[in-house]
Amino acid sequence: MMRKSTFWWVFAVGAGPMLLASFMYFSGVGIPLGRTHHGELIADGRNVNDWALATVAGQPWQMSEQWQLMLTQPQGCTACEDWAEKLPNMHTALGKERDRVEWHQVFPADAGKGLMVEDMSRLGAAVWVVDPLGNLVLRYELTQNPQAVLDDLRKLLKLSKLG
Repeated sequence: MMRKSTFWWVFAVGAGPMLLASFMYFSGVGIPLGRTHHGELIADGRNVNDWALATVAGQPWQMSEQWQLMLTQPQGCTACEDWAEKLPNMHTALGKERDRVEWHQVFPADAGKGLMVEDMSRLGAAVWVVDPLGNLVLRYELTQNPQAVLDDLRKLLKLSKLG
């Protein structure tokens, strides 16, 4: 026959964490409010296909099934030139994961180089992370430290089986 104290100890060990977790969930007490990403999270369902990108030849751009790192460069952007030099280095710094990522430069339609977009005004100068399904995931201002972008991309690649 089991003693009453043993029963209550077993019950407390099993039910205690559940009760604590329920309290935390419904009250919000003890839940961290911080974030671990450095860029602006884009969670509204926007897709890179909405940009209507075209190649230099004028053909619609077809995205591969890889992660995309995209630099949008409006006319007269001086910070973009610096980032254009950093993107290949960031790609190399990914090491064994670099085969899962492509990088592109996106220019206004009249630039005649890279990928081109008609309406650059709504994108602005930024670095974008796009998942293999075409969803925009993160956006970084060009004032952001490249190491922060690299850290976020490494984390995404580690957690994702896509691409």
